[in-house]
Amino acid sequence: MIGAATDRFLLGEFLAQWGPFARHDLSSSDSETLSLAGLLQVASAENAARWNAHGFAYTDPRGHLRLRTAIAARHDHLAADQILCCCGAQEAIYCVLQAILGPHDFARDQHALLLLPIYQPSELALQRLCEVTGIELQEADGWQPDIDRIEAAIRPETRLILMNYPNSPTGASLDPDRLDALVSLCRRHGLWLINDEIYRQTEIVQPGGRAPMLADCYERGVSINGLSKGFGLPGLRVGWIACHDRALLHHALIVKSSLSSCLAASSEILAEIALHAEPRIIATQRAIGLANLHYLRECSMGFTDLLELDQPRNLAFISCRYLGDDSAASFATRLVRDAGVLVLPTILWRSSLAPVIQDCVRLGLGHTRCRTAIEALAEAWNAIRIAA
Repeated sequence: MIGAATDRFLLGEFLAQWGPFARHDLSSSDSETLSLAGLLQVASAENAARWNAHGFAYTDPRGHLRLRTAIAARHDHLAADQILCCCGAQEAIYCVLQAILGPHDFARDQHALLLLPIYQPSELALQRLCEVTGIELQEADGWQPDIDRIEAAIRPETRLILMNYPNSPTGASLDPDRLDALVSLCRRHGLWLINDEIYRQTEIVQPGGRAPMLADCYERGVSINGLSKGFGLPGLRVGWIACHDRALLHHALIVKSSLSSCLAASSEILAEIALHAEPRIIATQRAIGLANLHYLRECSMGFTDLLELDQPRNLAFISCRYLGDDSAASFATRLVRDAGVLVLPTILWRSSLAPVIQDCVRLGLGHTRCRTAIEALAEAWNAIRIAA
């Protein structure tokens, strides 16, 4: 049973409990995992030679200069010294939060705003540092930031706003006009604005256009990203912080140094290879997600009384409203227990700060194996019908 406690990582607990029962995985939100051989095939001759000759000494704590230069090139007007590499995007978020908020007297002189839903470890990390006000995104507003509610929640001691766009589990992308309004609000109040942009490579660009990366449009904007989702390289454990403010990055580096001294030399070289081959890699990954989305739409015609597909917003996953008589959480548990199909109920993004959507499940789209899992989902529902 999914517990009610919100000081635990519910998604992680759910996967640990039910993952061993899964024969068909629709829970993942990363892309098709690249192999070492496949990645080296897209390496330049220079990087292939570097790979073959590299050793395993300590590397630059900030990330190798070549890697930081490749990351900075993805941004407008950022240099290598405005990038800090970390062991995954979650470490990057933790380091930024610590750099801005700590060490201080808890709750007395610090306050932050958190847009929900968000990956639960991010919420927990923030709550351990200061008092937090949660502001839930509304489906009726397209899951966009409510500027009026955010402004009303700002206090004299508010230091930052943390958000996740493209959002999980809703898939929503940030509207460019709404981002402009949010940046203007933060600028007036002198707030840091931090965005977890890990799903940016898999977003479906909406008719209103694509919002820029946060570090490209605000002097106190912090973009968090990495190679785990859109690139299909979670095993490299490469994430980063991009920000104009070099002083913030210096403080984040101090925090990072207490966690991990540096990235692995092998990960740095492979990450640089991936970044230089980004258009080719991302195009392949998006094609897989798009094919799975089309197939899910075809198959879903057979279980429209079970799941109502949301508007597609991202090629890593899609949110579906559960229409059964029981809860989405009960359905997900029954589905993996009886049919071996693993999906994630959105109650796993539950927060102690504000209500979040709970009657939906998130289905992964990023792997070639998803096609077979979608077929198993349809078969499971047909079996339920027959049994009824």
